[in-house]
Amino acid sequence: MNLEYKIDYLRAYKAFKKLRRNPANTIFIFEILHALNPPSLRWSLEQLMKTESGGEVAYISEEISEYFSTLSERPEGSVGKECHKLFPNQEILLRLSRRKSNNSKWIKAKHPYNWMARRYRDTHDTWHTLTGYPANDTGEICLAAFSYAQTKSLGWFMICFLGLLKYGLTYKNLSMVKHAYIRGKNAKFLLAENYDALFNEDLEEARKRLNILV
Repeated sequence: MNLEYKIDYLRAYKAFKKLRRNPANTIFIFEILHALNPPSLRWSLEQLMKTESGGEVAYISEEISEYFSTLSERPEGSVGKECHKLFPNQEILLRLSRRKSNNSKWIKAKHPYNWMARRYRDTHDTWHTLTGYPANDTGEICLAAFSYAQTKSLGWFMICFLGLLKYGLTYKNLSMVKHAYIRGKNAKFLLAENYDALFNEDLEEARKRLNILV
């Protein structure tokens, strides 16, 4: 298995073309992120280790996907409970990312960068919940901009850019994306959170603590 952590521009280009033809197919988004995210994975791991809780989070190698089946049992009004109400089938993302066409062995590899890639994947719906961005086209564009601010992921930048091209580089849309990016910059580094604890936290209190104002 190839565990090289370099940008694969050719793979990204092919995935972009497929995504333009079939925007609803999430597997092409995974391909784009896989192709363009390697420098971001290194950067995010470095940022994680600079935080107060990052060393412990990295040491325990928390797998956020293991909590998905427990979200319906979390306290009412909590991040986990609200996330489950909005996204009751998060396991679908796991299955898509593990498809053979997306190099299923890579996403499951036992390496710090691959572990960080899984954190990118497994926090996506939780970040929808925390930010209040809906799971529609404009919501995904905004969350891509927010995620780019948090992770410096070229993949999220390009997905945001593609969305803007689709809906137009208007003042309204550019302002919307700029606001989402600023929110991501101002928020705490979300990948350093203990998600088991976060899922039990009241959603509004978590937003205040993490400086995610809705």
